[in-house]
Order: sequence, then C-alpha cells, then structure tokens
Amino acid sequence: MMAREKVDEITLHLNSIHELFTVPQPDPFVENVHFMPAIEIIKSKCELPGFLKHTRTRVTIFLPAPHIEPNLEQKTHEAIHRYCTFQIWQTNNSVAILKQDALRALIIGILFLAGGLFLLNNVNVLPAFLSTFLSDGFNVAFWVILWRPVDFFLFDLSAFWREGRVYKQIMRAEFVIRPEEQQREHAGITIPGVS
Repeated sequence: MMAREKVDEITLHLNSIHELFTVPQPDPFVENVHFMPAIEIIKSKCELPGFLKHTRTRVTIFLPAPHIEPNLEQKTHEAIHRYCTFQIWQTNNSVAILKQDALRALIIGILFLAGGLFLLNNVNVLPAFLSTFLSDGFNVAFWVILWRPVDFFLFDLSAFWREGRVYKQIMRAEFVIRPEEQQREHAGITIPGVS
C-alpha cells in the first residue's frame, strides 16, 4: 500500500490577487486587514523547521467572487515564478558580492599577520615587554580582520542558501484560487493574522 503524499497547506484570504505582492494602506479597524504582502506570509510559513522536508506545498487563496477571472491560477503561478526567479537572482548576486569581500578580508588578514610576525621575528632591539605587546596586538588585529570572512562562511552563507531553497519551494507550490464563499468547503491551515 502506497503512502499518501503529504501536502503542506497554506490558506490566504485576500481582497485582491494583487495583495500577493502589494498591500494597500493598512487600516487596523478593518477586519481583514493585511500589514504585509501575502508572498511574505507564504515565505515565512515555508521557512518553518521541517516545512521543506515535505514533497508538496499547496497555497489556497480565497478571493471575493468578482475578483476571480479566467486563467487566474495560471497567471498567479507565472507571477510567482517571475518574483521568485528575481529573488533567487538577487540572493545569488548578494552572495557573490559578500564572498568577494570575505575573501579579500581573508587575504588582507593573512598578509597582515605574516608581515607582523616577520617584523617581530627580525627586530631584536625591542624590549621583551614591547615585543610581547606588539605580538599580542598583531594576533588580536588578525582575528578582528578575520572575523568577517569567518562569519560569512559559517553563518551568512547558510542563511542565503536557505532563502534560495525557500523561493524554489514557493516556485514549485500549487496555487489554488477559490471564491470566498467556498472557504468552508476546503480545509486548510489559515495563517494567523490573515483571515
């Protein structure tokens, strides 16, 4: 017997399909108010631990019936694809720039340490205290310079990779659009603050 494919459900209640990417002037007195574009809500849901382990994601969007037009699901999927493609490109571009800066800082740090050690080992006229002081100072300065590349390769890089995976997951998601009056017929997880 084959196991059923698990589907992660995200349910959104929007006043217009354009609220996927933009938000009208938010009014907290309105019951169905939105404070951020719906795509950010989808992204935050996909960032939850364990969410990417599942095979499929389905986003069900409930709209007022007059706002539903022919081929809206296809148009929405194409718009999501364009948006995520740009976000992935932007993420990759940021990684390339930061990697270049980190490598430059790494090279400067190594040259700084090598130059400092060379000078200290070849100057014998300095008192022991001053020699130790300068040696320790060079070590501290080296690690300060080295902190940026270490921080980038150990922490920042994984965060950028995770963000890229989230956008790819959104691109693969199934988008279903339903009239608002049908919301009781379709079960799903409603994002807090959305409905």
